[in-house]
Amino acid sequence: MATFETDKRTGKSKSKTNSNGHGSDLQATIFHEFILDNSSDNATMTPLTTEIADELQNIVSLAEPDQATDENPHPKNTLNDMTGNRFLYFTKSVLSTSYPSEYSHNLRKKHGANKPPQLMALLIEFFTKTGMKVLDPFAGVGGTLIGASIAKPGSRKCVGIEISQEWTDIYARVLKDNPDLLPQTMIQGDCIEIMDRLLSNDSVIAIDGHEVHVNEEKATFDFIVMDPPYNIHLEQTMSGDGGKRYAEKYYNRRSDYNMRSTKERDFANLSTYDDYLDAMGEVFERCFHLLRPGRYMAIIVRNAYQKSEYMFTHVDLARRAKSVGFVPKGEIIWYQAGTKLRPYGYPYSYVPNIAHQYIVILQHPGVHE
Repeated sequence: MATFETDKRTGKSKSKTNSNGHGSDLQATIFHEFILDNSSDNATMTPLTTEIADELQNIVSLAEPDQATDENPHPKNTLNDMTGNRFLYFTKSVLSTSYPSEYSHNLRKKHGANKPPQLMALLIEFFTKTGMKVLDPFAGVGGTLIGASIAKPGSRKCVGIEISQEWTDIYARVLKDNPDLLPQTMIQGDCIEIMDRLLSNDSVIAIDGHEVHVNEEKATFDFIVMDPPYNIHLEQTMSGDGGKRYAEKYYNRRSDYNMRSTKERDFANLSTYDDYLDAMGEVFERCFHLLRPGRYMAIIVRNAYQKSEYMFTHVDLARRAKSVGFVPKGEIIWYQAGTKLRPYGYPYSYVPNIAHQYIVILQHPGVHE
């Protein structure tokens, strides 16, 4: 059952939830109400309702902090180091976060699409065990690398590839400003070229000058996660012909959302959306060969609204990944609190404020399920 404690800010009592985010008293209530609804003289416990009741009882057990399942991961769990309640809670298809600004956020926020290291740590914790290897082909300012360093119960080994030296320089400064943060391997260069070298067992030089030796074993990763460019870059989107004029007048029309580099191979500099999808297909093909069979790949992506049309980018990317052999396994809708609302279509038409992103989960087919 849930316990109650006093909120130091308000002086009011509040329910204390377990690590899966729900009060165990709420889950117990759901279970007991289900049993009462199916225990009358006229109710018959069919095999299906019996199975559901058993599953609900398992959920209630997982919610209790003193249960054995809360101490150690299941002995058959080869995916991660999570206990049962954390494992179960992660599988929700909606995730809302509000993380504190840490790990030199003032430096990292120069990259307008930098991801919270705590979010990347959560993904890494679910899809790997301590000591496993992670690859991020679009590493940016190093959110995934930091996430691998702070992952619980122990750090993972991470290789990040980033085309822009501006962003890799920021990661180097983050390490300097946070001496207790475990350094990971950041490689500056085009991700397709670097991954080709990894697959050819060639050596690669990391930004700190050390040589990364990639024999067959070291070139195989246990989890690949990426936050690629969401589309080709346009100077002004979702604002119509008057966008620039309104941007000068209203602050919530302004945006510094420009993460592209001057590199020709930067995907944001490609000519068309189809070119972008083709390039992502090349990335997925290489990822497929670098990922261990049975392991997972996650793509963080936001859909787009361009030329008065909504574009389901996450679906297009999932289809491209499937075409090279990946199996789509699901999606998480991620909402980061504090997203600005902009009057794109006001007062004439509906234009969505895209306040969420998708975390698309795919698996390399193999022995693990």
